[in-house]
Amino acid sequence: MKKVFILGLGLTMSSIAFKAQAQQSQSAANDQIRFGIRAGANLMNMGKISIGDQNYSTDSKVGFQAGVYADLPLGGGFAFLPEVMYSQKGAKVKETFAGNTAEFDAKVGYLDVPILIGFRPTPELTIFAGPQASFLLSQESSFKVNGEQVGDSFTNKKDYKKSIAGGVIGLGYNITPNINVNGRYAMDFQKSFNDDLNQDKLKNKGFALSLGYTF
Repeated sequence: MKKVFILGLGLTMSSIAFKAQAQQSQSAANDQIRFGIRAGANLMNMGKISIGDQNYSTDSKVGFQAGVYADLPLGGGFAFLPEVMYSQKGAKVKETFAGNTAEFDAKVGYLDVPILIGFRPTPELTIFAGPQASFLLSQESSFKVNGEQVGDSFTNKKDYKKSIAGGVIGLGYNITPNINVNGRYAMDFQKSFNDDLNQDKLKNKGFALSLGYTF
């Protein structure tokens, strides 16, 4: 029994020492200017689309995101965390009204530039928030009524705004000083379509989860 107690005590002390060493290593990393790469997935929708006199909620679509980021310490547990990310967004909706079936499906590519401020309550955990500018890169969408396409070709970008202002809030966790996971909610403050289309409620919003590597 004495040997078991000594072994258990030794393992506990080793675990505490390892955790303390890891926290010290992470704290030292947090005090340095660092850069990294990130990739993951989005689950986005575009709010509501107006068809006739009715508004219909769009279903979410899974998309891809990838890009680069910087981690610039500001002191006091705060950090400046700018990013440049390619992000696939979009939505889909299918509704039947007055005997007609309307379908809208969109996959839109943006260059997202979040300007984030982070706070670290512990060396491993980061809470962040800030504004985001999104710049239109590409789109592939269709609007159909009873199976017939309405409007321009799938890849024409003229109906979409070229740039959109939005915001981001989320959490990051450093598994090691180099590897981290990141979850966030992003929402555009401006509508996705141009004014003449009368789609004021179509705005990108949703969640993203990614894995990052900091150099």
